[in-house]
This record gives sequence, C-alpha cells and structure tokens, in this order.
Amino acid sequence: MSDSTWRLLSTVVLILFVLLITVSAYSSKRRVLVPNFLPTKTNVTVHMGELAVLQCKIRNLGPKQVSWRKVSLDYPLTVGTLLFDNQEDLSVDHKKLRGMVTQYNLIIKRAQPRHSGKYECQISATNIHTHHVYLTVLDSPLHIEPAINIRGTEYVSRYEEIRLDCNATGAVRAPDDIDWFHNGHMIVKDDLRWRGRIRIHKYKPEVPGRSLISSLVIEYSLLSDGGRYVCRSSDLETVSMDVNVLNSEEMKLVRDAGKNRRDPNRKDTVSRSTSKMDRPNGTSSGSRTFSSTSILIILLTVCSLVTR
Repeated sequence: MSDSTWRLLSTVVLILFVLLITVSAYSSKRRVLVPNFLPTKTNVTVHMGELAVLQCKIRNLGPKQVSWRKVSLDYPLTVGTLLFDNQEDLSVDHKKLRGMVTQYNLIIKRAQPRHSGKYECQISATNIHTHHVYLTVLDSPLHIEPAINIRGTEYVSRYEEIRLDCNATGAVRAPDDIDWFHNGHMIVKDDLRWRGRIRIHKYKPEVPGRSLISSLVIEYSLLSDGGRYVCRSSDLETVSMDVNVLNSEEMKLVRDAGKNRRDPNRKDTVSRSTSKMDRPNGTSSGSRTFSSTSILIILLTVCSLVTR
C-alpha cells in the first residue's frame, strides 16, 4: 500500500471518528433535554365573569409545539399562540422564563359555567406529554366594587420629568378609558400648553383582566405644571394627587427636610446646641456666678484697706 493511499485512509478514518463523536454527543444531549412539566395549580375555581388562568410551564421544550384542548372536545383550542377555535374570550400568555422554562398559559376572559371542565396542555413529540387542569366556574358572579388609585412624582425640580400612573379597576370588566385633568382642566396632548412635552400611554394587563392603567408623563416640567392632577375612569371613579414643581433652592430645602426626618439624632444635636447658644456671649450660669463672687471679694479687700 502506497504512502498516499495510507494517508487517504487515515484521513477518512479520522473524519469518521470525529463525526461519530459529534453525533454521539448530540444524541446524548437530546436524550438529556426531555421536556417535562413543572408543578402548577391543577384545580382552578373562579366566579362567573372572572378571568380564569390555566397554567402550563415546561422545562426543556426546545422547538416542540404546545397545544391546549378541552378533553370533552375532539379538536384543539390553541396551537402555539394561534387560536384554533376563534373565540374572543380565549388567548395564550406565552413567555420564555429563566432556566430553559417556557410558559403557555391559557387565558379565559369573562369565564362562564360552560367553560367548566378538564383541560390539557399537550406537547407534540414522539411521545405525547400532557398536563391536566380542572376548571370550575361558579354560577354566581363575584361582587367587586370598582376601585381607582394614583401614584407618582410628588416633588420634582423644574425641567425634570413628572410621571403619574393611574390604575382603574372595574367591577366586572376594565373601564373603557381614563381621562387626566390638571387644576380642573382636561389634559389634551394637542393643547399648546402640553404639545411636545406630554405622553399618555394606556394598556390593559392580561391579569387580572379588569384593570386599565394610564401613565401620564410630562418630559419637561415647568413651575406652572404644579397643582392638582385628577384621573377619572369612564366608570366615573376619580382620584387626585398634588404635584409640586420647585426651583433648585426649594428642592434643596425639601431634600434637607427629608434628611432631618430620616436622622432622629439630628434634632437632639440641634436642641443641645441651641440650649448653649441661648446664654449671652456663650457663657454658662456657673461662669456668671464665679465673676460676681470675684468682684465681691475685691470690693471687701479695698474697703478693709481704706479703713486702715
């Protein structure tokens, strides 16, 4: 066998060996990454009209598809994030979490008794994996009072950003809209006073499904922007908050006052210093007594010398 033939065979054997190791490693890796369901709530009970969330969390899902189906039906409700059955009250909350965990939650808005039953989250693979969740929808609606709250910037320096967030929750569903007011006047983005300085962003969180959140951002605050801000939902629920826009000196006083409140020893120190300063010329009562006694001794000495 010639040297060239031997070298060719050696090269082929080496390539085959490398390919064998690569395939073995890949197969081993695939064997390890078997999808499995993480523990989640398997019995869900809600009142009629509430939001029902059926959880499904999977580790090592990889490229496999996830579908939801109701066991009593012979067709899937969802495949991935697509709705197989086009129902407005159904949606899928899909997120990729840490630790190679993927979430595919089935969301049922305004749940009704007809939604009750056994559901399964299914992984499409060579071996089908399923996770069952039982949903019970009670006939009676849950009575919840509408609520609204506001939070945000209370003190801000002039030219800094003001941000206020208003969260309005309805009794059965989310309010349709939220309006903002400043000192009794409705805030309109196209108004000359606010144009180019203001942003209003509204969104409805998927959970709990009855809230509307509106964020008011004033990017370049002026002294005239101080005052009372009111947010009002379309359900006519209102809440207010006072915002103070200060110049640099006023803001420094506010910050110093905050430091004094956080430092309980500061007041005692000031009180002790003040008690010393209350005495004229910085002298103590003991010093004044000593001075009077000295003067009296001197006068007696002078008198005794004169009488001699």
